[in-house]
Amino acid sequence: MFKKIMLGTLSILSLTIVSNAHAGVLYFSEDNNGNGLYTLNTTTGAATNIGASGVTGATVGLAPSADPTKLYGSTWTNIASTSTDGSGAPIIGSANAEALAYNPNTNTLYGGINGSFFSISSGDFSTLTPLSAPGTDIEGLAYGGGNTLYGLSGANRNLYSYDIINDLWTLIGDTLIDFDQSGLAYDIENGILYAVGNQDSWLYSLDTTTAQATRIGDTGIQNGGGLAFVAMTTVPEPAPLALLGLGLFGLGLARKRRS
Repeated sequence: MFKKIMLGTLSILSLTIVSNAHAGVLYFSEDNNGNGLYTLNTTTGAATNIGASGVTGATVGLAPSADPTKLYGSTWTNIASTSTDGSGAPIIGSANAEALAYNPNTNTLYGGINGSFFSISSGDFSTLTPLSAPGTDIEGLAYGGGNTLYGLSGANRNLYSYDIINDLWTLIGDTLIDFDQSGLAYDIENGILYAVGNQDSWLYSLDTTTAQATRIGDTGIQNGGGLAFVAMTTVPEPAPLALLGLGLFGLGLARKRRS
């Protein structure tokens, strides 16, 4: 009986560890709202206001950075370092961008605006290096792992992929949603591409193979803006608890044998 109880306990602890290891936070910066930094619940879509985003215009972008407590945010006319606790968003560069994506493997920040696409210098966040144009107005960008970016058009409903190595854009498909002033973010661990726009107040997931859009839940905010997904890189308390459980399990078996 003791063995069965302990095995059940360890199974629960193991599931807790896995769920924490896969956790992350989805951030949203609302257009035209300097205090419109939110977290979005990835199950229900519900929005929770955090604080300052520094946004001064519409069609803004948001991306993770190398520091999990900071986001790259476009205010439309500048690049800001946005604190994930909402405490501030100081300007760090003068690049104009509607869409942002960050590649952590190369420490490269990408941006797009009005049909153009480029990388943004991590030195001054002002100097741009032109890259292959997507042939449409990409308003949502997200790093998809490896050598891939995803781009969501604000002009034709389409989802695209970008090959970083070959500097090449490829059409994935039609989302059938009139996304405008959109935001895009990718959860690499779980393979989920999130999207929002000002056409409605829903949080969507997009299929990265077909572009099919699926409603997740209502954010309560019918406005465009930027999205960024920040994955957790550490596992908190459950790991030590699991080790404690293993110790108790071994102790119980030893006592059972002696008896």
